[in-house]
Amino acid sequence: MNDHTGKNSFSKDEYQTDLIERGYVGQMTKATLQKGNFPPPMKFLFHTLLMCVSNKTTAINEIPLKIQYLGYAIMAEVDFNYSREIFNDFVKKLNNINEKKKPFLLFPRFLSYYLQKKILMDSA
Repeated sequence: MNDHTGKNSFSKDEYQTDLIERGYVGQMTKATLQKGNFPPPMKFLFHTLLMCVSNKTTAINEIPLKIQYLGYAIMAEVDFNYSREIFNDFVKKLNNINEKKKPFLLFPRFLSYYLQKKILMDSA
């Protein structure tokens, strides 16, 4: 992840063509892709991303657009500004806290891990 120079999004043609070439076999008419339509290595990558950096709590087979972008950036080895997405989502969750619905805040663990690695790499 190189947030300073990383992209914020990709054109639909750019990443969808690449995903099809890598083995995606489903329809790409909707923004959400199905994890089950990927070959096993990509299915595992998207499953891991959904578990580690997604706040998704239902329909775990569906891959939202921001996770598609992250997966594509990892596979294509393209810099992607994912910390912006994490931060914006985190702020949105905090702004919507109320007594009835508690926010799902998995991101602090991911951010802590990322920042620790970044600090260790910069100090070496």
